[in-house]
Amino acid sequence: MRSKKLSILKHKKIKYDIIDLMIVEGLGKFGPRNLYKIAKELGLPESTVRYRINKLFNKKLLRLHTNIYHTYLGLKKHVIFADVNPAYLNVIDEFFSIIDFWIYLRRVHGPTEQYHVLYIAPVENTREIDEFLQEMINLDLIYGYKKYYSTCYYNVNPTTTWYDLNRNEWIFDWESIFKELDTADSELPYTLKDPSSYPLKADTIDILILKELEKNPLISYTELAELIGTQPQNIYYHYKNHIMGRGLIEDFQVYLLKFDVSSSIFLYLIIEFTNYTNFAKVTNIFRNKPFAQVMGKIIGENKLFLYVYIPMHEFTNLLNTLSRLASMGIIRNYEYRISSAFDPARRQTISYRNFAGTHWVYHHEEYMNALHNKYTTLMKTTLTN
Repeated sequence: MRSKKLSILKHKKIKYDIIDLMIVEGLGKFGPRNLYKIAKELGLPESTVRYRINKLFNKKLLRLHTNIYHTYLGLKKHVIFADVNPAYLNVIDEFFSIIDFWIYLRRVHGPTEQYHVLYIAPVENTREIDEFLQEMINLDLIYGYKKYYSTCYYNVNPTTTWYDLNRNEWIFDWESIFKELDTADSELPYTLKDPSSYPLKADTIDILILKELEKNPLISYTELAELIGTQPQNIYYHYKNHIMGRGLIEDFQVYLLKFDVSSSIFLYLIIEFTNYTNFAKVTNIFRNKPFAQVMGKIIGENKLFLYVYIPMHEFTNLLNTLSRLASMGIIRNYEYRISSAFDPARRQTISYRNFAGTHWVYHHEEYMNALHNKYTTLMKTTLTN
């Protein structure tokens, strides 16, 4: 009898030049629109910094994204995990995207077939989103959903923390998390604090600039002016005095491919802490760890929304770390959902077409009608086939 060999998934290490890592770290610190500051900090010519960034872009190892502070646009984050009827799994994103205010859609794997949906919608229209989702339940498209209201997201930009410069590889020093607990800061950045209000601080030109910056954070004032139909001086004024002056941009997300995606796991975690101090301390500890990508505070609760990208062989160590924090009385509970690199996310920019200059327009009746029309078409197609 021939013996069977067990298939072992090998982890491919992604190695970086230390100068590239320091440049990427500088992108997170100063932003992609301040390359001269990065060059000055590192003592490099700006042309060298730009060349190395472009090289990482071309190798598809680096991506940049503008992270808008939606709270100052009168918009609220709805983090949704919906239980999908598996019969409609391949078309369900077409229904979720009927509401123009969607930003992010991705299939996730839990105890049931699920979809993660992120709506960033006018604060006064939260009830209408629930009505839309309830109607999807009534139509048997989804079986139910969990919805969390989140603060604006804090992006964990790459740092050299947990990177061994001598071995030229990422390390996972889980024990250091526990060593940091005593000295961890309990003061969170403003983006991870519950907002007191949702003021609208933007005008139409601001919204159009933000939309283009989401697509390309490196776009020039001249290019922005051509796209929007105004003068570069006007773009510069709005960028300096409105967008930056009024805090309409939270930061710039720097996404570095740290681990081989074919042997990595992508997780959406909701972690509940026993009190606010424990929440703040652990959140601050996670803010420079390589497995953390994006985090947000669930409004009104001591819960952290955390998007994780981690090598598969470290997955159990992450869960063991959370379990140990629970045994110490720091974490009360946690839940997670897994996504795959082979189920790519859909993403779109801010819903600029629904901005009317002084307010947002939420077309609830149109969305509900479109939902029913699309469902009717789907049923006809199903019966025909």
